[in-house]
Amino acid sequence: MFNTSGLSDERRVTAPQFSHRQVLRCLAMLAILSCLFITAACGGSVQGSTGGSQGAASVTATSTAPGATPTSDEATAPPAPAWDSADLRVPGNFVLVLPLQFTLARGVSISDSGVTPLDEGTIRNEITEELRHLLFVIDSSSTMKIYSPGVTPVTAHLGRASNGGLQISYTQNVDSQAGTVSITFEGTLLKDQLTIHYEQYYNPSAFINANASDVVVTLSAHIRWVAASEIPAAPRNGAYHFAADGAIVLTWQSGQHAVAYEIYRQISDVDQQFRPLATVSATSYTDSSSLARQNLHSMKGIVYAIFSVGPTGVENPGPIVVAIPGQASQG
Repeated sequence: MFNTSGLSDERRVTAPQFSHRQVLRCLAMLAILSCLFITAACGGSVQGSTGGSQGAASVTATSTAPGATPTSDEATAPPAPAWDSADLRVPGNFVLVLPLQFTLARGVSISDSGVTPLDEGTIRNEITEELRHLLFVIDSSSTMKIYSPGVTPVTAHLGRASNGGLQISYTQNVDSQAGTVSITFEGTLLKDQLTIHYEQYYNPSAFINANASDVVVTLSAHIRWVAASEIPAAPRNGAYHFAADGAIVLTWQSGQHAVAYEIYRQISDVDQQFRPLATVSATSYTDSSSLARQNLHSMKGIVYAIFSVGPTGVENPGPIVVAIPGQASQG
C-alpha cells in the first residue's frame, strides 16, 4: 500500500511490477463487463511499485507482432489484404469499427431474491465499451492473439465456417478480487465483417456485496486492417501529484507512435466501472473535478487508466495504471 503522508510529493505508480491479479483488481470494470451488473461498487485500490509500462497486456508495434520497436512511421490505414479463409490464416491485425450492430442484447442479474432482467441499452453500451478495446493480432507464427485491457492475451482457435468464412473462437476465465468472469467468444469473419456471439457469466467474490450476472449478445461489426506501425507503444512511468488548489495532476512518458491518450477514472466508492474522462495530446492531465476532490480521501481511493492512441486511431490495449490510495489502504 502507498503512504499518503506528505501529499506534495510525487508518487510513481506504473504497471510492470503489478501482478496479474493486481492489474485486474483496478481494471476489472473496464476490461470486464461483469461488474456493470453488481449492486454495489466492487473495485479496490491498486497496489504497485515504481517501474516502466505494463507488461502483460502491453502491445508494442512491430513488423509482425507486438513486442519490439516499430520499424516505420506509417500513418495511414493499410489496404485490405487479399486472403483465402480456406487456409485458416488471417493476413494481418485488425480492430472492430464502431458502431457495433446488435441483433440481441440480453442479460439478467442473479441474487438470493431472484432473477432481474438487465436494461438492454445499458448492456449494449457496456459491451461496446469493452469490445472497442480489443486488438486482434497475428504473430510471426500466424497465431491469432486477442489483446484486451488488463488481461493476459488469449490465443484464438481458427476454423472454417459453413458460409466460407473463418471461425474465430476463444474462452477466457479471469479471477480477480471482484470474483470470476467466464467469457465465450465465437465469431465468423467473412471478408471485412465479423459476426459475433458473445456470452459472459460473472460470479462475484464472497467478500463483496454484488450479484451474479449472465449476459448474451449477438452482433456484427466491420473490421479495419491495422498495420503494425499503427499500434502505439503503451505510455510509461505514470505518476501523480497534487496542485496547490488540490487538483490531481497525472503525468506520464509518451509511448512510441502515440499521438493521443485516452484517460479513464474509477472512484471505487462511487463508480461501478471505469469512466472515460478525456482524450489529450499532451503527456499530462489535471483532474480538477469536484467529484475527484470530494472523494480524494475516500475509503478505496481513485484509480486512473491511461491508453495510447496511434496516428490512425488504433489504441494500445495495455494501459498504465495510476492509483491514489484511499483510507482503506492506510491500515
